[in-house]
Amino acid sequence: MTIHKGHWPTPDDATVVVAREWPDADAARAAYKSHEGLVSFTAYEGIDHDDAFTYEQWTSEEAIRNLDGAPVFHLYRGHRGEGVPGCLVIVSVEFEGPDERRQRDWIDLVFEALASEPAYPKGGISGYFHVSTDGTRVLNYAEWVSAEAHLAALAAPGADGIGTTDEWKKVQTYPGMSGGSVKRYRPVFSAVAA
Repeated sequence: MTIHKGHWPTPDDATVVVAREWPDADAARAAYKSHEGLVSFTAYEGIDHDDAFTYEQWTSEEAIRNLDGAPVFHLYRGHRGEGVPGCLVIVSVEFEGPDERRQRDWIDLVFEALASEPAYPKGGISGYFHVSTDGTRVLNYAEWVSAEAHLAALAAPGADGIGTTDEWKKVQTYPGMSGGSVKRYRPVFSAVAA
């Protein structure tokens, strides 16, 4: 593994993802251990909160069998535009009970809402939507040019969340949603397989 500071992994559908929250950046960094099957490990510190986050890419579910209780995800859909990321926004959505179809339908609805916008939010670079293997969660790994750009998009006149169209109301009131969060991070440590 090669150690980096400030590396931005590229989500892809050839890997299995483990995404975990930590109480602080030190705990997230300390979680790193080189393992067979680990493709990349990136620790992030909270920008406007104390929490930390790790995004781990693995070769297979078999490679992570000893990571007890860690949420496991697969990439379902993603989009990448232009720009240099300065802020990672993790959007986490929880559903009432497992339902793989509902996870994918909700993500497809987000893409329909994005397509209904006259323009993408200024400063948004990417959105990579992952589904949990237990069927209860969606995680959006979204890159932005800065935390300020993300906050400005949320506060834009007419914006309801990120969007301004009626399609976003359907996203936000989708049946079976039971919770979620939006948190901003920056990378502090990465280990990447050679």
